[in-house]
Amino acid sequence: MPIQPDNIQPSSGEWQRGWRIVLGCALGTGTGIILLFFTFSIFILPLIAEFGGTRGDMGTIQALVIAGALGSPFIGRAADKIGFRAVFMASMLISIGLMLAAALLADSLFQIGVAIFFISLLGVGTTALTTTRPVNAWFDTNRGMALGLAASGVAIATMIVPPILETIIATHGWRAGFVALAGLAAFVGLPAIYFLVENEPPAANGAPTSTATTSDWAFLRSGHFWLMAASFILMNIAGVGFIGQMSPMIQDEGLSTQIAALALSFFAFGQLGGRLIGGWCLDRFEPRLIAVLLNLVPATGFIILWATSGSAAAAMFAAFLIGFQQGAELDIFAYFTARRFGIANYGTVYGALLGLGWIGNATGVISVGWLYDAYGDYNMAQIFGAAALVTGALMIFGVRLAPKT
Repeated sequence: MPIQPDNIQPSSGEWQRGWRIVLGCALGTGTGIILLFFTFSIFILPLIAEFGGTRGDMGTIQALVIAGALGSPFIGRAADKIGFRAVFMASMLISIGLMLAAALLADSLFQIGVAIFFISLLGVGTTALTTTRPVNAWFDTNRGMALGLAASGVAIATMIVPPILETIIATHGWRAGFVALAGLAAFVGLPAIYFLVENEPPAANGAPTSTATTSDWAFLRSGHFWLMAASFILMNIAGVGFIGQMSPMIQDEGLSTQIAALALSFFAFGQLGGRLIGGWCLDRFEPRLIAVLLNLVPATGFIILWATSGSAAAAMFAAFLIGFQQGAELDIFAYFTARRFGIANYGTVYGALLGLGWIGNATGVISVGWLYDAYGDYNMAQIFGAAALVTGALMIFGVRLAPKT
């Protein structure tokens, strides 16, 4: 039976009617394709060992996530038109099939690259592109915290999964790792969305309408949209470039594969903190100032990596800080999109924003791999990451938001 939004007080009632939405979206997103991307650095060295190639080559393969830029606007638009549940579940089923196909059939890096391309193109519907839509629709007063909790599924999964996945890959090979991720998606993510999450009510509550556009694509003429897009691209260059090569980057500090896998968990712990603290702050303080601070402070993580070597504690702390930024980033842009452009056209606007953000994803993973190949270490990439975060943080300050309803 659909959740009824009528006759419930705005603040406490939001959680009464929306807790299932938040829980289901957390589990669904946490086992979607973002988990594959966040753990892919564990696969890099085993894939090179089997098929050859360089870390720059692996960065190029990871950069095929740029396919998400092609799929995001259309999948976001589909979520606006037919509801996010159908879109999410179709994308998840396709992703599961492609991961299993890669595990069973791939016998070259080229075929791995093809699998990554289509997982990104068609599986982007398992990401925040779709799951932030119902959360934004059901919440207004507590929107930031609800977004943070819904997004925490990825962080929690990335805290728990990497050490287990590293053991599976070390014992049974990288193919077993792909099967394990597909199994999580099938037995956790799909049931969570099917049984817990409703599409938003017919009249989406809490969406400011004073800034609504006059046509579906009129937002493309908004300077505020392009400020958000440029900031998003720069932040993704930094954060995604780091996570894309985290395992070999940590190992190049003279640390073990187990420590490298643990760094992924610290990154995820930082994500969780960024999402919850970021969401709480967005609800209570000036969102633009919060957005700036939540990106400037984590930039020091790159400086720590650049300035230290061989210290597990420093590497863990740096991973935590960079994860904190990545966690807060999702809250910030989903929150800003809903506050600036409203809910009715949310999937289309956010899909376009995420599509452009994938450019940053691809640029980050390619440039980090290439900079390593060019200089023989990650020092230049770490400086580049810090600069990108600082610049992106300052750009987001120029975005003007509609007042809360």
